[in-house]
Amino acid sequence: MNFPVGTVVTKGDLPNKAVAIANELAEKKFNGYIVQTVKGEIIEEGTLFFRDGTLSACVVECMVLKRIYKGKEALDLFLNQTKGKGFFQVVELTRSQVDLVEAFDETIMLHEVNLKELPKLIPVTYGIKFKGNAKRENVLERYGLSDLKK
Repeated sequence: MNFPVGTVVTKGDLPNKAVAIANELAEKKFNGYIVQTVKGEIIEEGTLFFRDGTLSACVVECMVLKRIYKGKEALDLFLNQTKGKGFFQVVELTRSQVDLVEAFDETIMLHEVNLKELPKLIPVTYGIKFKGNAKRENVLERYGLSDLKK
């Protein structure tokens, strides 16, 4: 995912206190995004945008499987990621940068997400949503040395 580069204001490990972070950003009328990377069976990345302190857009991408989820569907996956193992960054942007991202792809928009409802949407534990179908390649076979394996 390619989004504007801003100022990293916070970073840390996952799982995190997503509700506390979202409430803090809402109080500050924050413009920017939270980006997080989680490793389940495979690596997935999620981005949650804030415009003037409200949740405004969300995208989750799994590059290995070439899947991108947007909007409400992505929000559910993003909230699941907050309980996984990985890391996150809070990146501050200008309001116009957030508006530009949202105008570029309106399918990422969230509509009327109430922060008071957020705790109900976050699962208790991380659930693996992406299963890897990546075929393991035997390095010995690739170089014609398959008879060396035991």
